[in-house]
Amino acid sequence: VTAALVNLLGDLVFVRMNNSWIGGAAGAAWATVFSQYTAVYFFMRWLCTKPKPKNVNISTAILELTGHGDSQGKKRRTRFFEAIKSFGKPQPAEKSLASKMASVTAKLTPQKKVRFTTRGFLAGKFKSLDLLQFPKAENRKKFAPFVIPVTTTQVGRVSAYVAMSHVVSSTMGTTAMAAQQVIVSLFYCLTPIAESLALTAQSMVPSIVERTPSKQRARALRKSLQNFYRAGTVVGAAMVSAVLCIPFFSQFFTSDLAVAAMVQSVAPYMIGFFSVHGIFMASESLLLAQKDLGFIGWMYACFFVAVPFFMLRVKNSALSGKSVINLTSIWSVFIIYQLIRVAAFVARTLQ
Repeated sequence: VTAALVNLLGDLVFVRMNNSWIGGAAGAAWATVFSQYTAVYFFMRWLCTKPKPKNVNISTAILELTGHGDSQGKKRRTRFFEAIKSFGKPQPAEKSLASKMASVTAKLTPQKKVRFTTRGFLAGKFKSLDLLQFPKAENRKKFAPFVIPVTTTQVGRVSAYVAMSHVVSSTMGTTAMAAQQVIVSLFYCLTPIAESLALTAQSMVPSIVERTPSKQRARALRKSLQNFYRAGTVVGAAMVSAVLCIPFFSQFFTSDLAVAAMVQSVAPYMIGFFSVHGIFMASESLLLAQKDLGFIGWMYACFFVAVPFFMLRVKNSALSGKSVINLTSIWSVFIIYQLIRVAAFVARTLQ
């Protein structure tokens, strides 16, 4: 929330400036940069600062135990009186005074569930100067197997969006660029819904994968796969329902009828994309949980080459005058990319 407020204030301050380095689009970028650093600061503060222990006020506790009626501390008084009464009841001979006192203490102490929290997780383990130090050899060795697959995955993902933006900006004009901006804004609003499913799978499935291979382990993995695919189907249906509302929401993004018409023309392609996006995210996260990084890395390495290649073919076709292209042309390539990776990732999980 704080980072979003910093971004908003930054936009209000910088965008209105006339300086080309800190105003206009550059100002919006600076506002985003400052908001990101703000978020990092608060995250690190949370991780590196333990909560202060609560101080017990003895006077308040005594007043609660000696209070009357429905005054504060009624439950504590009830437990206290029950514990006192238990001293008068006959006890087994083998019970010592220490065990009696332990029993009284257990009755007086409310049972609270221990909650896991990341607050203070790095307290005493991390300093700001650690960011400037080169990681130790043992840590480099642990992370080395993940560097290439993870980097390839991220670069492969980004390449599709970069190629799409390039084709739109270089061949389709300002109206198409405005429509694409509206579409991308809506697109990025919906994709985090499926990412929450992916995070859940990556946090739950590793505990099953790490078990000793057995029939029970295989059964648990198969059951998890089925459950996540069911959840992915539900998530996909929810996102499709949201896409169906685009004709209504697009009016809040633009008043230009031509831009609105282009946005609505891409809606069917977004329906196709999001209808399987939940299943795709479930498949990808299950493969990540099983550390199938080699397969994921190679797939995105192929996408890094293939998707921009076909996007640029659309651009070359337009520039050569062979065909007239519009936003649906590049979204056709994008939906094919989505269907291919869904088929590949689902087939891999079922092996």
